[in-house]
Amino acid sequence: MSLTRETADVHVEHDGTAGGTVSLTIDGQAVTCRRGETILEAARQVDIHIPTLCHEPRLPAAAACRLCIVEVEGSPKLLPSCSTPAAEGMVVKTETERVRVTRKLYLELLLSDHDSFCTPPCRDACPTHIKIPQFLDYIAHGDYANGVRKLREDLPFPAVLGRVCPRPCEEPCRRQLVEHPITICWLHRFMADQCLDDEQLGELLLPVEPAPESGRRVAIVGAGPAGLSAAFYLRLEGHGVKLFEAMPKPGGMLRYGIPSYRLPRDVLEKELNVVWRLGAELQCSVRLGVDFSLEDLLAEYDAVFLGLGAFNSNDMGIPGEDADGVVSAIDFLGELELTGDVHVGRKVTVIGGGFTAMDACRTSVRKGADEVTVLYRRSRKEMPAHHNEVDEAEEEGVRLELLTAPVRVLTDDSNAVVGIEMQRMELGEPDASGRRRPVPIEGSDYVVECDQVITAIGQHPNLDGTAPEQGVHRTRWRTVEVDEWTYQTKDPRVFAGGDCVLGAQTVVQAVAHGKKAAWSIDAFLRGDDMSEVSRTLAELRAAPFYSSISRKADLDPRVARMAEIPPVFLDMTTDVSRPSPPADMPKLSPAARRTDFGQIELGLPEAEARRGASLCLDCYCPANGTCDLQRYGIEYEVFSNRFHGGTVHSRPADFRHDFIMREPDRCINCMRCVRICRHEVGASCYDAMGRGFDTIVATPDDLPLQMVGCVSCGKCAETCPTGAITTNPRVLESYGLDESRCMFCGECVEVCPYDALEQTEVFELADFDRPRLARQRLYERPERALDPLRERLTDLVPHVLDSLKGRGWVWGATGDEASDGCDDGEGGVD
Repeated sequence: MSLTRETADVHVEHDGTAGGTVSLTIDGQAVTCRRGETILEAARQVDIHIPTLCHEPRLPAAAACRLCIVEVEGSPKLLPSCSTPAAEGMVVKTETERVRVTRKLYLELLLSDHDSFCTPPCRDACPTHIKIPQFLDYIAHGDYANGVRKLREDLPFPAVLGRVCPRPCEEPCRRQLVEHPITICWLHRFMADQCLDDEQLGELLLPVEPAPESGRRVAIVGAGPAGLSAAFYLRLEGHGVKLFEAMPKPGGMLRYGIPSYRLPRDVLEKELNVVWRLGAELQCSVRLGVDFSLEDLLAEYDAVFLGLGAFNSNDMGIPGEDADGVVSAIDFLGELELTGDVHVGRKVTVIGGGFTAMDACRTSVRKGADEVTVLYRRSRKEMPAHHNEVDEAEEEGVRLELLTAPVRVLTDDSNAVVGIEMQRMELGEPDASGRRRPVPIEGSDYVVECDQVITAIGQHPNLDGTAPEQGVHRTRWRTVEVDEWTYQTKDPRVFAGGDCVLGAQTVVQAVAHGKKAAWSIDAFLRGDDMSEVSRTLAELRAAPFYSSISRKADLDPRVARMAEIPPVFLDMTTDVSRPSPPADMPKLSPAARRTDFGQIELGLPEAEARRGASLCLDCYCPANGTCDLQRYGIEYEVFSNRFHGGTVHSRPADFRHDFIMREPDRCINCMRCVRICRHEVGASCYDAMGRGFDTIVATPDDLPLQMVGCVSCGKCAETCPTGAITTNPRVLESYGLDESRCMFCGECVEVCPYDALEQTEVFELADFDRPRLARQRLYERPERALDPLRERLTDLVPHVLDSLKGRGWVWGATGDEASDGCDDGEGGVD
């Protein structure tokens, strides 16, 4: 059919009351709707989805976002379906290539000035998924105790990990788009250090109040990072815990694999004291398979967690490695910790490029070696050790020799090491680890003179005391086979995690395993069907992002916390107009370090830490997983934005209202809040301020909502599609109700947008039956799940806790400086 100019180009407001019906075709499907209804309304009647950000069914169409555009046969241009009336015989196509390309263009433009990331990439990169923007916010505000509580929701030992973590969170930090990543690890070390001494005898800074004693008991074999973390989270759930440790003291690799110049032993002892104060028991110098068996534990305990460390070193597989003077790095470092001393040669070579190799070579320097050389088969870029560790080793005099691999150890007549024969390598194609495979260069052999060879080419766990007959099966990598999601072995009562499952990995990975295993053990002890739990978690991971988020909300929170849902990152512009260097850690000089096992990193000054924490770009949004802009950005694959990098607005958040919080950086000017406040509430608190690119929805003169007629109904937050306006749930014991004046009209029930009030059969304290008198029941809202934003918002914005405590917020201008005459210094208004 052919459209008239009026039908094609004029978008009319309508009320859907015109008589008769019209028939049209949408995506090949015949549709009949009432005359006057729009294409969007007609499509929704037959479950044809057309995206829109500005449409609000309760209000007249605005066609502001342009996402709802469709192709209409006979029209030369794309039409907004929200404001174009359906016409007889109209043929509509909603998903053509032209439509999708144009919708993506509009989304790119919206995201190009949307300085509010959906979810922090730093948190995703951390194996424990600590809530980084939140605890940085606490540091910036000087609230270190609550910051530690927040961090311990996911990581029990912030002071320890602040010293030894390889910092995977810092690599994807969006702050590097401005200048350099935030030094996250140093900052949470600083925060923990402020509270460490007070916590030894004072209040424990726990993420939640420990649950009442459950009467269930769990045995943990291995008091390393995984076992200690499992103990911490199991005690929070109220389960009895006893750790069995083979070494004389707890800590595992933290104590026997990491030198004291990186992790001072007093810091380790103080932070582990939190576990003991929580009520966990410890027995040291007892070994599985020697002093007790798995069967012994299962007879006495309801579940067992195997947190066995990887203390067995891998062989080099070359001639001469059994010579006098060849020692594994783990044995070398362990002997130093156990005895206080260790033999070091005059010329030491260390084989490997990981953290253990760096610890061994730097320890050799401190113990007086004349020459220390690290031999590594790949390039510096592929070294597993953090670049800071490698840099510091070189500063201390360690020599790196790269792209070289050992061929054989050379010995004298008494089988003592005199050198090691090496072969030059070149990098080929990537291997399973993602790093380029070293390829030998024929005829490139050479000799490195030395009298000690320290091998650091990986470790594997000692699984003595376990067997397949006990349900503890092995993988081909000499690790324990467990369910990927529940960490259960074939015996459902036995769980395992950390290095005995992963192989020799980092401390933070072991901590993550311990935490997740504790949650899984808790589910098992509660009687959950663990095979169903595993299946559900696997399906969540495999499902599309939004489907997973929706399904996760329906799960028991104690199962949902175990879910791993990979985030999807959209490409949006970052404000780069205010560069500032990250907080920098003062250190001992290289000369002082060469003979001293004292701590190298001296700690951040408070002012520097708070400044560094304030640099966080707050890459989180309470609407993550429910935001329509995010949903459509994923659907239309805005993963590479053509308009990225241009000018972007960065506006301060407005938390001056106790109930309604506004984040202008998340606003897309859809005008839904403006129109609903004006047409439904009548308050007209908002409008579009500014012109052109600088337009933003705001209150007149950027006044607090309290001063522009806001009635705190929350409808602006209810309609916002992006999380630019959210509500802060208030903790109220009750509202005062003057029953002598209440006429039981039920209007409060009708208008409350958050179901805070409800009519029941015994309506309040009325002594009459209102529904019977009215001969009809008042409107009752259907049951529905709590809005997840209301439950999570205080997590996402830590400093709104003042509102929960009844203190509210001091009014003040939202700019960098307070406006003259607005703030009287006492929270009042002149």
